[in-house]
Amino acid sequence: MLFRTITCLCHQVDVVGDMVVISVSLSSKELKEFDEISKELGFSSRSDAVRSALAKFISSNRLVLGAEGEGHYFVSISYQEKKKHQVTEIIHKYSDVIKSSLHTHFDDKCVEQIIIVGDYGKVKSFTEELSSQKDVRYCICIL
Repeated sequence: MLFRTITCLCHQVDVVGDMVVISVSLSSKELKEFDEISKELGFSSRSDAVRSALAKFISSNRLVLGAEGEGHYFVSISYQEKKKHQVTEIIHKYSDVIKSSLHTHFDDKCVEQIIIVGDYGKVKSFTEELSSQKDVRYCICIL
């Protein structure tokens, strides 16, 4: 197996075949929790779990970093019942790009699943406006 070391910006990384080996600093608590959850989810190795986590990180943050043009988006939000009117106002404000919305309840929280087709700039404004609401607990947009 090909093994070589590359020094890049004062950080040493090892390359094994086409895989890059990196070093990450974590607290022992974070590592323990990560390993426990990885095992529960059935990952065969810590590396597989890290690759999965990185893929999700990249996917969920791609929107923030500047997608452009028209696209299809899925937004899921959870919020306290008392914020229902503010969230509904925001949803109605963007009705020109919202194609479908499903409202349900889990425990004491409202949950909305929203399908959006439209320009990235408008979708970004929508998710930022929702995320800025005090009692909106979760807002994610997936490309």
